[in-house]
Amino acid sequence: MTRAGSGTRSRSLLLVVLVVLALGGWLVRPRPLRPPALSDRDQLLVQRAALLTLFVSREHATQLVFWSDRANLSPTLQLLRESGVQIEAEQPDTAALAMPVPVHLESLATLEQHFRARPDGWESWFARFPGSSGLVALTRPVVLAAPADRLERVAVVVARTCGEHCHSAWRLILIRPTGHSWQVQAVKPLALPRD
Repeated sequence: MTRAGSGTRSRSLLLVVLVVLALGGWLVRPRPLRPPALSDRDQLLVQRAALLTLFVSREHATQLVFWSDRANLSPTLQLLRESGVQIEAEQPDTAALAMPVPVHLESLATLEQHFRARPDGWESWFARFPGSSGLVALTRPVVLAAPADRLERVAVVVARTCGEHCHSAWRLILIRPTGHSWQVQAVKPLALPRD
């Protein structure tokens, strides 16, 4: 009778071990990592800090002209994508950006209409928007992995089209120390293919 009892006990013990292993495997199984996302407010603050640094502080632009065509990338963002750079264009809320200079919107349709009507192209475009740095487009800010210093870090690409063969793009790294606002830590020019 002890043999039958020990067999039942062995099977019960085996069942318990299998259940524990199964639960343990379920609890520790790898889950897909999702990059942390910024709040809408933080996305806006990051974009604002990037634009202020590039165009207001560095280039002293007296107005900004944003690419506003949701169906098409700006010419410079299109060049970046064609060269293999992974980007997600972002239409900024220009009113919420609260830039200290006037802001205008330009779409592919209005740009094409302008160039059809004016043979001098970009020269007349800049006459229409004096003091601007060109046609500006942004990407959605991307949260970067936190290094040992544990500062929040994001990257955003800002692109500018300033002529038929005039394009610039930068990758800005911004940090936010605890309790402070977003600050530009680095501005890195991006290589663009010749068009």
